[in-house]
Amino acid sequence: MNKSFVKRIWAFVLALTIFSCGFTFNLKEVKASTNLNLNQTYNLAVGPKSPATLTFQTPKSGYFYVNIVVTDIKNSSGESVYGNYMSAVMSLDGQTLMYELVGRSDGMQSSKAFSYAPSHTATISVSCSEVVPWTYYYQITVVNKTPKNFETEANNSAKKADTLKLKKTYSGILSKKYNDEDWFVFKAPKTGSYKFYVQNTDDARSGDFFYATGYKNKHTVDRKNFPYSSVYAGKGWYYTSKIKLKKGAKYYIRVTDPLYESIPYQIKVKKL
Repeated sequence: MNKSFVKRIWAFVLALTIFSCGFTFNLKEVKASTNLNLNQTYNLAVGPKSPATLTFQTPKSGYFYVNIVVTDIKNSSGESVYGNYMSAVMSLDGQTLMYELVGRSDGMQSSKAFSYAPSHTATISVSCSEVVPWTYYYQITVVNKTPKNFETEANNSAKKADTLKLKKTYSGILSKKYNDEDWFVFKAPKTGSYKFYVQNTDDARSGDFFYATGYKNKHTVDRKNFPYSSVYAGKGWYYTSKIKLKKGAKYYIRVTDPLYESIPYQIKVKKL
């Protein structure tokens, strides 16, 4: 057979493969150890002697979570089977953020959502039992969401507090594993009375809470109007008493000490 003809056939097949992938990477195109792009879906496989080490960089803004689903399991004869699980473990800066056992009948599994400083390397280790010689085919996506007025995650101190403005609602996520604390600052545009509002928006876990505290300046707690206060899930907005501020005065809010991992919240300020 003519060699040039064979090359043209292979080129055509390769082109069809790439075209059919769209924004999803084909199994053959991804190595067992690879860096994942955010918001990109990958088709991968893991066997008893071929664990996968996947990495990704934490996003510049917003928050992230991982979606993973087993699409097929095949035995040593190439037959599709059910039963058993593969494991997916995500770690970041020495902390385990996700441990999932995923089977074919489980459907899509999602990790909790995390807000973290940008450009850190997270690792996802995927493996399966060496006792049963099955191959697991799965899809994985690191999802990055960037909602409006979301915390910067450089806001771990009063010095780097995110700015609050009137008529806007801000949001963030607290991480228990990293002793996360989020700071916000409001600069009064006019002399007058203001109220600050904080809400725990975790709708999946009852009894969940974190603490919020008001500060007259970077170091002094406002014990009269906004002491160290628990903010429970499902209880709506926690709000302060009326706080008088002169034009240009700054008022700080510190959100901290979550009961559970990855607690979402909202915060806002109103002029009375």
